[in-house]
Amino acid sequence: MSDAATPTTSSPSPTGPAIGQSTGDIIPPMCSVFRRFLKRTGLKFTPERAQILDAVSRKQHVFEAEQLLYEMRDAGLSVSKATIYRTLKHLLDAGIITEVLIDAKQAHYRLSYGQAPRGHLVCVETGKVIEIPSPWLTALRDKICHNNGFEPVSTRLVIYGISPEAQEQERARQGNP
Repeated sequence: MSDAATPTTSSPSPTGPAIGQSTGDIIPPMCSVFRRFLKRTGLKFTPERAQILDAVSRKQHVFEAEQLLYEMRDAGLSVSKATIYRTLKHLLDAGIITEVLIDAKQAHYRLSYGQAPRGHLVCVETGKVIEIPSPWLTALRDKICHNNGFEPVSTRLVIYGISPEAQEQERARQGNP
């Protein structure tokens, strides 16, 4: 394998590889899907869109557009807020990411291309988000769709509640240990 084709690596990170580092995992097929989508819609696959796709592909958890913008800028990449938002919309339309409905104030996204469906547990007091691995979710989705004659397209599960930390804070505020 030539040096140009050798993926770069660094020490493992809980959030995935650093922006700008290649893992060689999911990028080529995802990139092809995105290129085909852009071509069908009359848009170009620009270097900025490629950088955003690369950064999104490294996301292991739910993220916000602003967070992505700051991480890319911290990595030395020059990208505008408008380009981030437009590209995220294209990635949504291409089926590469999905919007996670956490609150009405801020859009949240997660990589969905090539990923099993996942649910999210959201604390309505603190905004804490816990990802729920749900291997049974695909089977349930398929059964419900089959029973009703639907072709499944996507799956979303968000459970809202109050976290133990928020409950403890409320008890402390009220003076009840």
